[in-house]
Amino acid sequence: MAISDKPKSKTRKMIVSLCVGGAAGFLAAMGFMELVESGTLGEFTASQEIAGLVGIIYVLTAFAVGVGLVNPSLGARFLNVEDADELREQHRALSWSAGGMIALGLALLLAAVGTPGGPVSAVVVLVGVIVLVGFAWFAGSRQRRHTDELMKSVSGEATSAAFYLVVLIGGGWALLAHVDRAPAPAPLDWLTMFAGFMMLSCFIVAGKRGMLKQR
Repeated sequence: MAISDKPKSKTRKMIVSLCVGGAAGFLAAMGFMELVESGTLGEFTASQEIAGLVGIIYVLTAFAVGVGLVNPSLGARFLNVEDADELREQHRALSWSAGGMIALGLALLLAAVGTPGGPVSAVVVLVGVIVLVGFAWFAGSRQRRHTDELMKSVSGEATSAAFYLVVLIGGGWALLAHVDRAPAPAPLDWLTMFAGFMMLSCFIVAGKRGMLKQR
């Protein structure tokens, strides 16, 4: 009986995770797009909308981790961990990780609204993004002090994969634009690719190592 309960528990946990994550992402995206369409943030281009949505994904992901750190018993129900004790053991590393992700997400959101004539001045955007990215770098350095060799290896692989994705997709896009076969990527598109491909590469590397399986 105990053997059959475990797969059911894993399936239930996966369904809960997908439902909660999907609902939160949908509501956040809808709220952001409603704000954009209202004109409160000025006129938005497709590049700004995509940058803002990627920033929201970063913030939501960090928020989910934060909930798990504040309430490990609750977090163990939807985060991909063995149990609440694993969240407690990794509290420091995950705290710095969540802080860095929030900073990067906010930096991308700030860059998205920082256009001429927009609600935020260029000086505020520049200073804000520099401070936020600087904190994200600091948080990453602090996180590495509390991670084991496996996670350091995963981080290195993810960084490498992100670089190749930027070169392949961003470089390919730039080449197509160079030969007049596609519109050139906007400066904000590059910032979005840097952030988006970093997150995507983490999932790719984690998936290859079997770390995304429900535990």
